[in-house]
Amino acid sequence: MSNHIPQSFIDELLARVDIVSIIEPFVALRKTGANYKGLCPFHQEKTPSFTVNADKQFFHCFGCGISGNAISFLMKYENQDFIEIIENLASLASMQIPNEILSPALLQKSKTLYDIMEQANTFYQQQLRQCPQAINYLKQRGLSGDIAKKFGIGYSPSGWDNLLKTIGRNNEQREQLLATGMLIQKTETSYYDRFRNRIMFPIRDRRGRVIGFGGRVLNDETPKYLNSPETQIFHKGSELYGLFEARKANRQLQRLLIVEGYTDVIALAQNGITYAVATLGTAITANHVQYIFRICKEIVFCFDGDRAGQEAAWRAMEILILIVRDDWKIYFMFLPEGEDPDSMIRTERSEKFEARIQKSSTLSEFFFRHLKNQINLSQPDGRARFISLAMNHIQKMPNNIMREVFVETLSEQTQIHSDKLIQRLPKSSQTPIPTETKISLIHKAIMLLIQNPPLIKHIDFDLTSLPTGNTDLLAELANRLKTNPTLSTGAIMEHWRNKPEETLLIKLAGQEHIVPSSGLISEFCAIMKKLRQHGLEYRIEQLMNKAVFEGLNNSEKKILQNLLLEKQNS
Repeated sequence: MSNHIPQSFIDELLARVDIVSIIEPFVALRKTGANYKGLCPFHQEKTPSFTVNADKQFFHCFGCGISGNAISFLMKYENQDFIEIIENLASLASMQIPNEILSPALLQKSKTLYDIMEQANTFYQQQLRQCPQAINYLKQRGLSGDIAKKFGIGYSPSGWDNLLKTIGRNNEQREQLLATGMLIQKTETSYYDRFRNRIMFPIRDRRGRVIGFGGRVLNDETPKYLNSPETQIFHKGSELYGLFEARKANRQLQRLLIVEGYTDVIALAQNGITYAVATLGTAITANHVQYIFRICKEIVFCFDGDRAGQEAAWRAMEILILIVRDDWKIYFMFLPEGEDPDSMIRTERSEKFEARIQKSSTLSEFFFRHLKNQINLSQPDGRARFISLAMNHIQKMPNNIMREVFVETLSEQTQIHSDKLIQRLPKSSQTPIPTETKISLIHKAIMLLIQNPPLIKHIDFDLTSLPTGNTDLLAELANRLKTNPTLSTGAIMEHWRNKPEETLLIKLAGQEHIVPSSGLISEFCAIMKKLRQHGLEYRIEQLMNKAVFEGLNNSEKKILQNLLLEKQNS
């Protein structure tokens, strides 16, 4: 993808954005000397080893080894693709990406498919205004016209081809509707609308673009809810219904309430609970949870109080137990049997509902209560069974303080000393202390140059003469810096994205070295001097061998003479 955007544009973009301000919303950073440090968001750690350097526009974790620039961080942390990040950063930097530099495939993804979904959304909203039956249904559910407008609620009329006839009039439009799941192909040449006679709930991505729909029947037909299928722009395991609206309504989003239905989200929003979201017909995923904790500090899972609700809550628990972090605040809230958020908020209003939220169970409270409900602790083997069940899950937890809390709680509830329980856990993994690794001269030259681009002015000979491995990489790096000496470390890395040398450069860019800043120039010049001597010796050896076996012409004799003189004087 990056090949479709000029490298000069990306260089300028990375020069304008500040990597610290990009990362800081996701990682608590503290300035320490020339760097900013914090707990790495990509692995579990208790001591900060994640560093961000504003001058180099580069981040590196000495614990897990991950490195990169602002683009790399967002690609891994936000799980966005390259182009989407470039678009977002360009918008942040008030830079415009010219459409003519984008590939046709990209234009289709970033414009055409989203456009056709927006057209479908407009069509459904127009149909809602013309259907008294659908309007009455929403009124009976207690939803106002204002809240319907905020969430873009619409209606898909009865019939097999209403959407098809309206916005699928040519082959290209039909292909787009098919690609977004709005049509179903019956035969090679015939299609029909996926959604018919349903209240339509547009599903928006984090940028507010319509990427799919949920449709609910007006009667007792099945299935009650029908969602768009997975498509190029719609991935159920990564999106949440109502998240865009929640972020729009809350400038500083502190909490997200996870509910099960679209109408639950909307009814809560209408009554002042503007931070509810719902999964899209799937169970909560690790992707959902990890993303939520990047944008807020607390999750409250809201379930019905019946057996199905308890089982759904436990399935969420099984996901959470694998990835939970010390700074995550997770709660479980159960409603009275037979009630859901939609019905509760209409009878209790927001104050009482908020009070229920405040009384939610913590992660550990729900965990142990759920296990106890499965076991009769008064029986002789009940306690052993309880410990076994609990430890089977606790041992899957990351090695952090939260796991220690679970062990202590289990110890208190079973009267088994925590040390004995800890013995059953996997051994703690120790984070290696960063040390300077012995590397070749060429690699050390690349490392110092990529971490300190101004050193380029201290290279005063032709690097292509060097025989050592990775000479071409050092020469290419030097040429790029001579052409653009203001490139930061982060910007340099972008020149090698998705190229074979990228892995090596990332490793060298994040390599710790013990050379103090005051000695960088002398250290670099000493390395370059040694490399130059190696190059001289290599070229001299080549010519000497040729002189013995083949003989040298006059030009080659002169070159050899000059090389020997240069070696003598070096």
